[in-house]
Parts: sequence; structure tokens; C-alpha cells
Amino acid sequence: MDNRMQTTEAEWLAPLVQVLIDIEGRRGMTPVLVSDRRLVLADAFYVGLCQALQERSGRGVRLDLLPGHRLGCMSRVTGPLGKWASGPWLPATFAAAIFAPWRKLFCRRLAKQLPQRSRIESTAAVARPGGTLRELVIGLAGPGDELPPFAQEISLGTALGGDL
Repeated sequence: MDNRMQTTEAEWLAPLVQVLIDIEGRRGMTPVLVSDRRLVLADAFYVGLCQALQERSGRGVRLDLLPGHRLGCMSRVTGPLGKWASGPWLPATFAAAIFAPWRKLFCRRLAKQLPQRSRIESTAAVARPGGTLRELVIGLAGPGDELPPFAQEISLGTALGGDL
């Protein structure tokens, strides 16, 4: 079997993790992952990110979930209607208001999967960095969310194979 196919999630996330830690530690800013409106991240991304950040920094991790960040459809809860309604055509502000109850369920469900010293908070604004003795705060935002001056945006987008 090809060794290139056996890379772990931690290896894939290592460059992103290093950038997040550098922004928070060296620049004194809160890193915020701003996802493209078409991009929906799987639960495994959040879990893997927290694990990799904890291993690398030795600190607890808090994910600040801003209103514009799109979440994966909880098909067991919302069914086909949720998949249709959570599409990129629905403006994030409307989606945030409509799906607020499901957002809380998503946070609770994801919190159970996160490593022990990690947590996720649904919030209107990202927190300031707290220094090396406090937990590492990572913001998760959508393209329409306003970020404070102490936040550093990191864009997560989509690209086709030929566009790389």
C-alpha cells in the first residue's frame, strides 16, 4: 500500500494548527477560521482540530461558534427538510435564526465528542486571547460575521482539483 495514503488527521491539520498557535501566541490575536458559505465541516474536523491543538499547545481549547458559521445538517433531527433548508442559498442570518434550536443541539452533541479539555460555545462575538495560562480560543465564523480588531481571519475555502 502507498505510504502517502496513510497520513493521519493530525498530519493534515499540522500546518493549520501551527498557524493558529502562532497567531494567538506571537501576535496576541484570536485566530478565527472563516469558512466559505459553501463549506460545511464534518464533526471529525472539529474533534481532530481540538486534539491536534491540545497536543501541540498543551492547553485546553475553546471553539467560539459565531452565528454565520454553517454547521453540518443533523439529518436524524431535521430530516430532508434540514438538508434542503441548510443549503448555501439561505442567507446566514436567516439560517441562524431558523436553526437556533438545532444549533444548540449540535453544540451539545459535538461537545460530547470533543477531547476532555475542549469545549464549544455558541456566541455572538469571539473572545480575546487569554495568554498561555488560559485555554486557547479559536473562532469559527462565516463570511458575513463581523470580527473585532483583535481577531485574525483565516479563510477556509473550496477549490476544485485543477484550481490548486
